[in-house]
Amino acid sequence: MGQGDFNINLPDDENFAPSEDRVQAFAEMMVRGLSENFHLGLPGSDRPAWDRLRDDEVGRRILADAYEAAHLDPLPVVTDEIYLECLDHGSPASMNAVAPGSRLRMALLPIAECLEPDDRFMERIEQDIQHTLGLHSWIHPNNDSDRDTFEGRTIFNDLASTHTASLLVAADYLLGDRLQPDTREGIRREVRRRTLDPFRQRIESGKDVYWWVTVTHNWNSVCLLHTVACALALLEDPLDRAWYVATAETLIRYSEDGFTESGFYTEGVSYWAYGFGCYVTLAEIVRTVTAGEVDWLQQPLVERMSHFGRHMEIQDGVFPSFADCRRDVDLPAWLVHWSNNRQDGSKVERSQHTPIDILTGNPFRTSPTALLVLFHQVDTCNAYAVPEGARLRDWWADEQFLICRPAADSPIRFASTFKGGDNGVNHNHNDLGTFTVLIGDRELLTDPGAEIYTERTFSSTRYEGDLLNSFGHPVPVVAGQLQPPSKSEYTKGIGTDVVSRVLQTDFSDEEDHVLMDLSGAYRVPSLESLTRNFTHCRTGDGVVTVIDAVRFSSPERFETALITYGEWSQRPDGVLRLHDGDSGIDVRVRCEEGSLEFDHLVIQESSTPTRLSWRLVETVTAASIRIEVRPAHD
Repeated sequence: MGQGDFNINLPDDENFAPSEDRVQAFAEMMVRGLSENFHLGLPGSDRPAWDRLRDDEVGRRILADAYEAAHLDPLPVVTDEIYLECLDHGSPASMNAVAPGSRLRMALLPIAECLEPDDRFMERIEQDIQHTLGLHSWIHPNNDSDRDTFEGRTIFNDLASTHTASLLVAADYLLGDRLQPDTREGIRREVRRRTLDPFRQRIESGKDVYWWVTVTHNWNSVCLLHTVACALALLEDPLDRAWYVATAETLIRYSEDGFTESGFYTEGVSYWAYGFGCYVTLAEIVRTVTAGEVDWLQQPLVERMSHFGRHMEIQDGVFPSFADCRRDVDLPAWLVHWSNNRQDGSKVERSQHTPIDILTGNPFRTSPTALLVLFHQVDTCNAYAVPEGARLRDWWADEQFLICRPAADSPIRFASTFKGGDNGVNHNHNDLGTFTVLIGDRELLTDPGAEIYTERTFSSTRYEGDLLNSFGHPVPVVAGQLQPPSKSEYTKGIGTDVVSRVLQTDFSDEEDHVLMDLSGAYRVPSLESLTRNFTHCRTGDGVVTVIDAVRFSSPERFETALITYGEWSQRPDGVLRLHDGDSGIDVRVRCEEGSLEFDHLVIQESSTPTRLSWRLVETVTAASIRIEVRPAHD
């Protein structure tokens, strides 16, 4: 995924393989649970099951989506030529333009043929499979800069390649003998050659092991899910199938380590949906094949992990966009409320508060494995949301993240967020001290969110991007310096020493307050202290106050900033009016110790927020800048 992600070579007497005893134990559990090859869901030959699904809303929606995916013009197809074009130009744009549509079609068409087995999509399905089997590489070109996989010198596996393998295996499972014999044989040959055999050889040897087996971000759960799903569906020997499950049990712990003890996920909600969605799907596979003897979702930490998406909603469907999180997140309802709806006999009670549409949001339609877990483990027509009640705030102390919401009867839906932590987390932005302000679903002061990924995004020069470094975030510039890591020092693990520290918290129905020490977020020798005092007051119409207090051992420059995608104007008294549609705020910035110089610019990158900044005209040894944000009134 990034600079410093290199395959692993362990000492000669070490490897990542599970013990023989644990493999044997899984083999015995799987005999009790399901002794044959396994895939989530039921094959298309089980007509009663698929006919029931076809006749409800979920089936009709999938059929409509499949028809649309099959009739796009032009039809998106991944080719070797596109792959090489990306490598030649150093840009993934042309691959990214076709890969999602191609995977969506390959996921939905086999399911559509199970819903209505009238052969309308079979020719296209066969063509897609045969074309995919002939590609030189299944991985994303960003992960093959030296062309080693494309040219056959090695076989790497990534998000794209393991996903592709699982698409092929799902089609084989669902359609069975409706596929041509040479198509089915080709799937088995290529998935073993490209996916299963290289994975096992590396795990058992401890040499050239894929780096993602020990990462704490989404690659771990995504790649493990698709690899294990392929093994369970294709391999004939029960001990071989048990080996992959036992290996996943060992390695999935790294995914769990990507969450803090409170269940907070530093990659943000969009990657939580991707990574934890795959974690849930793999967990349900393991639970099923072991007849419930192994159930990762019963762990207290995993229960807290499952609540993250639900608790991260600020209000009105808006979620925080810190790190590489998209600003247009639409979380899948099935995942947000999974623990409430999964078929789990140990649940004492289950909320039946509000019916939900399980296909709301992005339900990973490009993954038939994730889709099939819905059919296998929930009642798709009787799924329910968990009632939240009036949550004034969510505070994750271990990650220093605060969401402040208005009182239930407040006429103005004035909300905010505030974040600390460290600058070494997965998908990190240099953003310690960042805050946002919303009215309803309009985020008027914002975190800029993820950039469109390029070759630079996960390279050593990641922080050259002003959407990623602290220049593009509402945080101070101290003595002319941005927060580390610097523009040219990004590598895996760097930045964990760049930290904020919470000095005080006070929470009440009327007001939430956090005092944060930001001196550890900058490398400025003359910096003696820097605090950010954040207060969200709910009385009246509400007000957010942010006070930056700085002290130097010698005179230095000091500047603070806000980020917005809204329209703005400045009154003669210096107050800014920011608005988006009918929602607006007034921002007043003051400093008692010196005059402030206001400036603004539009960051010209893959998105174009406006940076509004206030800099002290003279150097100072001590100063305090106060920002007050209130709902606007005409």
